[in-house]
Amino acid sequence: MPINLVKKLTLTSLLVPVLSLTSTIVDSKPVNDDVINSTEVSVTESTATESTEQQDNAKASLMATLSKLAFFSANFEQKILSDQGELLQQGTGTLAISKPNLVNWQTVTPDETLIVSDGNTLWFYDPFIEQASAYSLATSIHNTPILLLTSDEPSLWQQYQVTKLAKDKQEQGFVITPVDKNSQIKRLTLTFTTADVADKNDSQLKQFSFQDATGQVSQIHLSNFNSKTKPSAALFNFTLPQGVRLEDKR
Repeated sequence: MPINLVKKLTLTSLLVPVLSLTSTIVDSKPVNDDVINSTEVSVTESTATESTEQQDNAKASLMATLSKLAFFSANFEQKILSDQGELLQQGTGTLAISKPNLVNWQTVTPDETLIVSDGNTLWFYDPFIEQASAYSLATSIHNTPILLLTSDEPSLWQQYQVTKLAKDKQEQGFVITPVDKNSQIKRLTLTFTTADVADKNDSQLKQFSFQDATGQVSQIHLSNFNSKTKPSAALFNFTLPQGVRLEDKR
């Protein structure tokens, strides 16, 4: 597979089901199991030290914060790090989210790609190779960390444990780990900031990161965050361009 295509798959792996991408990414570089295992152990131990009540309180706090974000848009900078901390790739683009389950993720650099969730189907479009892929949203959401931000469904969140990180008055952080040890996503970290401490409804998502089963870490920093203007509904519709090949995996 061409190197530039592998890079595109790496940059968009936080949205496209991870299981379908790991074979390509893992083949490109061996994974250091010792590093992955030590990281998983540290996360597990941190979670284990918290009581069930503390975890429940942390999840309730996160759910309350997310409930105030019915929609938002932002620019992003993304870095992909190997299990050894080596920078594999970086990119920039725009992100728009609207509940329930609507996402528009457009990578601008280093290559243009588009990912759209219309609430039923997750679309991945690469104009360079003139190909689009379609995934069932219902079967993708468990391995697609960004989609957690679009759902308040209690049955979905029951499959995750939440730990609250110690932050100052203007920041709060959460670590989300799946109950299923076989999940392709091992950890998702969210950091929120509040511009006005007196206004608890002014929480903004500052950055998030996740570690997948290969040990790779995606770090996403957001800027120009806007939760006041609802994104256009047109952003969450995808029409297959003429002449583009469709790979339907629904």
